[in-house]
Amino acid sequence: MSGSTNLSGSASPSNLSAHYRRLLAGQPGGGALESTAFEAARPSEPDLSSGAISERVAVTRAELNRIVKEYLGDKPDLYEVADQIARGGETALHAVADEDHAKLAQDHVLNALEVIVRTDGSRPSFMVKNDEADRATSPVGNWGATLNDSAQLLRQALRCIGRVDDPSGAQGFQGTAIRIGQNLVMTNRHVLQVIGSEQPDRSWRLKPNIAVDFVHEYRSRDSVDRRNVNSVLFCGTKPIDRQLIDHAKLDLVLLDIEPGSENQGEALALDISPDWGQRETGVFICGYPGNPGPFAEAPSLLERLFRSTFGFKRLAPGLVTTEATVMAASPRKWTLGHDATTLGGNSGSAVLVIGRDNVAAGIHYGGRRSDPRENWCHVFGLALDEPDSRSGKSLREMLQSRNVQFVDR
Repeated sequence: MSGSTNLSGSASPSNLSAHYRRLLAGQPGGGALESTAFEAARPSEPDLSSGAISERVAVTRAELNRIVKEYLGDKPDLYEVADQIARGGETALHAVADEDHAKLAQDHVLNALEVIVRTDGSRPSFMVKNDEADRATSPVGNWGATLNDSAQLLRQALRCIGRVDDPSGAQGFQGTAIRIGQNLVMTNRHVLQVIGSEQPDRSWRLKPNIAVDFVHEYRSRDSVDRRNVNSVLFCGTKPIDRQLIDHAKLDLVLLDIEPGSENQGEALALDISPDWGQRETGVFICGYPGNPGPFAEAPSLLERLFRSTFGFKRLAPGLVTTEATVMAASPRKWTLGHDATTLGGNSGSAVLVIGRDNVAAGIHYGGRRSDPRENWCHVFGLALDEPDSRSGKSLREMLQSRNVQFVDR
């Protein structure tokens, strides 16, 4: 889900320049376990000379054309979209290089910058195949070593990421769910509001045939360990307005699902430390991007390019952009910003700290599409005392009653 927010403010052009310089430097943050030597090796500034810009744009255009040919049906209209991305990106990169603040303030330049950093390897988004990131589906940029180091733990985590299937929906699904216990998943409250209806006694009536499927991989496995959703175990107390995100509302629910196979593997543990999300901590976002929906703006070039891949499992790396303790505009301190590529939504996606990839640290719930683009997630360790809308029991109590494993650094 993407949407507007009552907390957003316009960034200054100078801040925009610094923001995109950081993204373009291709810094693959590694979280708390990253070595000092790796930290020291990070580039502090991107190369934005004319020659470097031309090379970056040429490589991006070539990679996008390859992806269109090999993965997106070799469609002529998508080659034109790829060319628009390259042309707009070149103009926008020169604006960053020149620190042309007037040009950076223009919407079309910002949009071009957003698309270029998500297609040149700065903030890639990989389709998942057999529980691994398929690196041929997105420019890798400087993230190759990070993916290598995380591969084993990521396989375990990706098996626990499922799609919330809704046969009555236009797309056939409504979001992402995270398996955190035996027959227990977590997703967003706004996803629940689409697949069910709240009753006067605050119980929930679910639509028929709502299920969670833990594969739906692009050009790979379609369905594995599909489980029907039985009931709602926990729900944030306040309804979520999909048109206006309010960070004071907990956009989180727990769902009971039917038992699965004996080979389902371990569920994801939850990181309950309140302070894992320091600025520039590296994260992976794991989930199922979908159509932005009726309340979103016109689809971006990136969304037009990858529309045929909506609904399939993806993995996207990025960095934390705001600390939970300093999100000054938020009335609650349980929200972090991140800059990973979420395409059209990713509602309910898992947030994994790079280096601790088999532990879920947060849940993605929304984002802002400009000034500059930012995505938001709840920090589990700061939401544990929230009550269930019906029983009044805390999220912590509900999780403990289902033997969810807690990890506290």
